[in-house]
Amino acid sequence: MATFYVDIREADSPYYDGEVESLRFPTLDGEYGVMAGHRKMIAPIVPGTLHLVTAAGEEMIASVGTGFIKIDKNKVIILVDSLERPEEIDLERAKKTEEKAIAGMLLRQNQREYKLAEISLARAMSRYKTRKEFDSRR
Repeated sequence: MATFYVDIREADSPYYDGEVESLRFPTLDGEYGVMAGHRKMIAPIVPGTLHLVTAAGEEMIASVGTGFIKIDKNKVIILVDSLERPEEIDLERAKKTEEKAIAGMLLRQNQREYKLAEISLARAMSRYKTRKEFDSRR
């Protein structure tokens, strides 16, 4: 299968740098997939689960926060503000964060606080979902 180059970074920390067969990532419009030869594109990334299959056929997943993806001539660059490998995710902590975010949204103090709670909820749900998916594969 044809491959393409991917560089995935959380702030300044590299997560993956190499050739892959396929990549899936969360956007405002749902999940997008990329394979070799994909058209040029720049898109926002939202909290969710990122999936990739390396050139060696290894499947990898990670929970990502917000960021951007740039696709250009078989080269993909992803920059996100947070990224967690599933084995690093504490399910209990993710659940508590989710509950706290829901409580914050219910308070509705102002639009900014509501939006911050909404983002926190999306990240917590992403972390929880990613870990559950990882555990189901073992």
